[in-house]
Amino acid sequence: MPLVDVTYDSKISTESLRRMSEVLPSIVAESVDCPEEPWLGPPSAGDIEIRFRSKSEFDVGELNCVIEVRTKFFASREHDKQRRVDLIRDRLSASVELSQFGVWLILSEGAWTQTDQDR
Repeated sequence: MPLVDVTYDSKISTESLRRMSEVLPSIVAESVDCPEEPWLGPPSAGDIEIRFRSKSEFDVGELNCVIEVRTKFFASREHDKQRRVDLIRDRLSASVELSQFGVWLILSEGAWTQTDQDR
Protein backbone atom coordinates (compact mmCIF):
# COMPACT_ATOMS: atom_id res chain seq x y z
CA MET A 1 0.00 0.00 0.00
CA PRO A 2 2.15 2.91 -1.18
CA LEU A 3 1.28 6.38 0.03
CA VAL A 4 2.49 9.03 -2.39
CA ASP A 5 2.80 12.79 -1.83
CA VAL A 6 3.40 15.01 -4.85
CA THR A 7 4.45 18.56 -4.01
CA TYR A 8 4.63 20.90 -7.00
CA ASP A 9 5.12 24.58 -7.78
CA SER A 10 3.29 26.94 -10.15
CA LYS A 11 5.57 26.00 -13.07
CA ILE A 12 3.90 22.58 -13.31
CA SER A 13 0.91 22.79 -15.67
CA THR A 14 -2.54 21.45 -14.89
CA GLU A 15 -2.16 19.08 -17.85
CA SER A 16 1.11 17.70 -16.41
CA LEU A 17 -0.58 17.17 -13.02
CA ARG A 18 -3.52 15.44 -14.70
CA ARG A 19 -1.18 13.17 -16.67
CA MET A 20 0.84 12.43 -13.53
CA SER A 21 -2.34 11.36 -11.72
CA GLU A 22 -3.06 8.94 -14.56
CA VAL A 23 0.37 7.31 -14.82
CA LEU A 24 1.73 7.39 -11.24
CA PRO A 25 -0.43 4.54 -9.86
CA SER A 26 0.98 1.99 -12.29
CA ILE A 27 4.51 3.42 -12.25
CA VAL A 28 4.68 3.28 -8.44
CA ALA A 29 3.02 -0.15 -8.24
CA GLU A 30 5.52 -1.58 -10.71
CA SER A 31 8.50 0.05 -9.01
CA VAL A 32 7.68 -1.32 -5.53
CA ASP A 33 6.70 -4.77 -6.78
CA CYS A 34 8.23 -7.53 -4.66
CA PRO A 35 7.49 -11.17 -3.79
CA GLU A 36 5.74 -10.13 -0.55
CA GLU A 37 3.49 -7.61 -2.36
CA PRO A 38 3.51 -8.46 -6.07
CA TRP A 39 2.24 -6.12 -8.77
CA LEU A 40 -0.72 -7.85 -10.40
CA GLY A 41 -1.73 -5.19 -12.89
CA PRO A 42 -3.54 -1.88 -12.45
CA PRO A 43 -4.05 -0.97 -8.78
CA SER A 44 -7.51 -1.47 -7.30
CA ALA A 45 -9.24 0.45 -4.49
CA GLY A 46 -6.95 0.80 -1.48
CA ASP A 47 -3.81 -0.35 -3.30
CA ILE A 48 -2.32 3.15 -3.57
CA GLU A 49 -3.11 6.64 -2.29
CA ILE A 50 -1.69 9.71 -4.04
CA ARG A 51 -2.01 13.27 -2.74
CA PHE A 52 -1.13 16.40 -4.70
CA ARG A 53 -0.08 19.55 -2.83
CA SER A 54 0.94 22.92 -4.12
CA LYS A 55 4.09 24.49 -2.63
CA SER A 56 3.45 27.39 -0.29
CA GLU A 57 5.37 30.63 -0.14
CA PHE A 58 7.27 29.24 2.88
CA ASP A 59 8.49 26.04 1.21
CA VAL A 60 12.21 25.95 0.47
CA GLY A 61 13.82 24.11 -2.43
CA GLU A 62 14.70 24.54 -6.07
CA LEU A 63 12.90 21.54 -7.53
CA ASN A 64 9.60 22.16 -9.33
CA CYS A 65 8.19 18.86 -8.13
CA VAL A 66 9.05 16.35 -5.40
CA ILE A 67 7.44 12.93 -5.21
CA GLU A 68 7.65 11.03 -1.92
CA VAL A 69 6.71 7.36 -2.02
CA ARG A 70 6.22 5.64 1.33
CA THR A 71 5.70 1.91 1.41
CA LYS A 72 6.27 -1.06 3.70
CA PHE A 73 9.81 -2.27 4.28
CA PHE A 74 10.72 -5.66 2.90
CA ALA A 75 14.31 -6.84 2.49
CA SER A 76 13.61 -7.53 -1.18
CA ARG A 77 12.75 -3.84 -1.64
CA GLU A 78 15.62 -2.56 0.45
CA HIS A 79 18.47 -4.23 -1.44
CA ASP A 80 17.66 -2.44 -4.73
CA LYS A 81 15.91 0.72 -3.61
CA GLN A 82 18.00 2.97 -5.87
CA ARG A 83 16.92 0.98 -8.93
CA ARG A 84 13.32 1.32 -7.81
CA VAL A 85 13.46 5.08 -7.34
CA ASP A 86 15.32 5.52 -10.64
CA LEU A 87 12.57 3.50 -12.33
CA ILE A 88 9.94 5.93 -11.03
CA ARG A 89 12.02 8.90 -12.23
CA ASP A 90 12.67 7.42 -15.66
CA ARG A 91 9.10 6.23 -16.32
CA LEU A 92 7.66 9.53 -15.14
CA SER A 93 10.11 11.51 -17.31
CA ALA A 94 8.98 9.49 -20.33
CA SER A 95 5.28 10.09 -19.59
CA VAL A 96 4.99 13.63 -18.20
CA GLU A 97 6.61 16.92 -19.13
CA LEU A 98 8.54 17.86 -15.99
CA SER A 99 11.75 19.85 -15.78
CA GLN A 100 13.35 19.64 -12.35
CA PHE A 101 11.88 17.01 -10.09
CA GLY A 102 13.02 14.47 -7.54
CA VAL A 103 11.73 11.19 -6.17
CA TRP A 104 12.21 10.00 -2.59
CA LEU A 105 11.44 6.36 -1.71
CA ILE A 106 10.84 5.69 1.97
CA LEU A 107 10.69 2.09 3.17
CA SER A 108 9.39 1.75 6.71
CA GLU A 109 7.81 -0.64 9.15
CA GLY A 110 4.07 -0.29 9.30
CA ALA A 111 0.66 -1.86 9.00
CA TRP A 112 -2.40 -0.93 6.96
CA THR A 113 -6.12 -1.45 7.29
CA GLN A 114 -9.12 0.09 5.58
CA THR A 115 -12.88 -0.10 5.62
CA ASP A 116 -14.65 -2.67 3.48
CA GLN A 117 -15.24 -1.35 -0.05
CA ASP A 118 -18.80 -2.72 -0.12
CA ARG A 119 -20.05 -0.36 2.60
